[in-house]
Parts: sequence; structure tokens; C-alpha cells
Amino acid sequence: MRKSIIIGVKQMGVVLLAFTITAVFHSCKRAAEKTSEKIIEKSMGDDANIDIDDEKMVIETDEGTFTTDATIHSWPKELPSDVPEFKEGKVISVTTHEMDDNKNWVVIFEDVPQTALQKYKEELETEGFKINYTTTAGTGGHLTAEKGKLTVVVMVGEGNATVTVGSDQ
Repeated sequence: MRKSIIIGVKQMGVVLLAFTITAVFHSCKRAAEKTSEKIIEKSMGDDANIDIDDEKMVIETDEGTFTTDATIHSWPKELPSDVPEFKEGKVISVTTHEMDDNKNWVVIFEDVPQTALQKYKEELETEGFKINYTTTAGTGGHLTAEKGKLTVVVMVGEGNATVTVGSDQ
């Protein structure tokens, strides 16, 4: 009986220690986020409002809003429907930027095959985009396409890709 009480007390101590470490870590992490927010605000001017929360950061100024979120792992639904979805690889981060009448999205992918650039170029052309620039080198490449007020820039290389979409609304 006494042995089971000692084991129970030890287990409770371990649980309490784990809880304390988690609370301290969370507190330190939040303090680091607040410090980072203040540093960025000072470097951008006091009119900037910065909010950092885990893997998401929002910067608001008089000129517009910048948001980057590493917790989003899908093609942004708010992208104009004219822009075909880049379906190669896995989304690891989405960034949006709104300024005046412009909105931009940057979608970053990993695990992208070498054939992705050519395949996406064909999809853009099918949707009526004019390809302005294409270059390929080694295992990667780059293209720029336009359609009306939309611009799409794609960079692919070493298993990664970045798709940038700009819209003059």
C-alpha cells in the first residue's frame, strides 16, 4: 500500500513538472512573440500594428496588410478563379499582401516534381494567360504570365516551388 502511494506521488510530481514546463515554455514563447512584435513595429514606424501568433504573422500599416501563415496547407480559396490551382507538391506556407487596390498571394510548395513548371505553363495557357517569360535551367525554371489584371509568377527548383499571384482589383 505504501509503495503504491509513493508511486502515485511520483507520477503526480512528473505530471506537475510537465505542466509547469509547458506553462513556462508557453509564457516564454508568448514573451518572445511580443518582443518580436515590438522590434518590427519600431523598425517600420510606430504606425505599424504587428501580431505574431505561432506560425502566423500579420502586419498592418496605413498602406495595407501583410499576412503570412505557415499553418495554411492548401491553395487559397480567395484567389481569382481564372488562376488554375497549382496541384504539384504540398503547400507549406501562404502569404497575402493587400495594398491600395492590389492584392498578392505567395504560395510556397515542397515535394514538387521537375515536370511541374511545364505542366502549369500549359494549364495557364489553357485558361487564357499569355506567357511573357519562361526560362529553364537544370532542374528548375521560372515563368511569368498575364491575363487582364492578373499576373502569375512561378519559380520551380530542387523540389520546391513558389507561385505568386498579383491582382489589380
